[in-house]
Amino acid sequence: MGLFSQSARMFSSINKGPKHRPPFEGFYLYILALFIGYWLADLGVLYVRPSLLPTQPPPMRPSRQMKSTFTDVSRYMTVPNRNLFNEDGKIAPKLTPDGDIQMTEGEAVLSQLPFKLEGTLVHSNNKKSVATITLKTKNEARAVMVDQDLESLARIYKIERRKVIFRNLNTNRMEYIDIPKDTAVTFGVKDPVVSGGGEDVMKKGEFDFTMRRADIAKYTADLGSILQQARMVPNIVPGSGGRVDGFRFVAIQPNSIYEKLGFKPMDVIKKVNGEDINSPTKAMELYNALKSEGRISISVERNGRDENFKYDIQE
Repeated sequence: MGLFSQSARMFSSINKGPKHRPPFEGFYLYILALFIGYWLADLGVLYVRPSLLPTQPPPMRPSRQMKSTFTDVSRYMTVPNRNLFNEDGKIAPKLTPDGDIQMTEGEAVLSQLPFKLEGTLVHSNNKKSVATITLKTKNEARAVMVDQDLESLARIYKIERRKVIFRNLNTNRMEYIDIPKDTAVTFGVKDPVVSGGGEDVMKKGEFDFTMRRADIAKYTADLGSILQQARMVPNIVPGSGGRVDGFRFVAIQPNSIYEKLGFKPMDVIKKVNGEDINSPTKAMELYNALKSEGRISISVERNGRDENFKYDIQE
């Protein structure tokens, strides 16, 4: 209470006096003292400042080096070296669409199965190529295509000129059979198969012939030689998208069985006993069936006209 009472008396004494004195005249002394104190403090700072400044340079700090953003590739070589999907380093064989292992042609070996390759008809689309193979155990010729099974012993994989590659179904190994080079087709040079005596085919008319069954058996026993005496290609119907209508002779060996049967180059065999011949497989089926027929009728297109060849088979 004493402090407040003294302050009150001081303000009251300041306000007392002549009425014409400036207001707050009593505070001028305090303002002057504050200004003098500030000025003395500033002089003190100017006097002390030189002693506060450093006399030696600051110590050198080690420069901050930026780490390289590049990493040596050797640090990542562990990834390919430790291939979790191929730890043994061996490349697995490709798979077919059916999930079977697909071997390459280079892995195929010469087959010991009782097969003999008689001839091949190679198409630009390998799925349409055809091979004629004789089963030695049955002495029977078969026409096969890619992906077909042969007597549950082999599955045809690829057909080439003079070579057929297949999978041995017993060993699951790729094997092949081929036609040796020394049996190349040489039209007009190689001697055709001949009989012991007399004519094998007797001509009764322009398109009428007679044959003995013994001669037919003789020719079919050496199918490979017969196939080499002529060359045929599928007869494609123009504008049909690849439809086959028979097979055309493009070359016939002189004095061969085909010439004796009355055929000429560019003839097209279209039907046999009324059955259309539109694939090598169909032709081979008819070939096997006709061995026991007594009469054979073949529809042939020659020079744009259809001719009917007739063959009587005598016992």
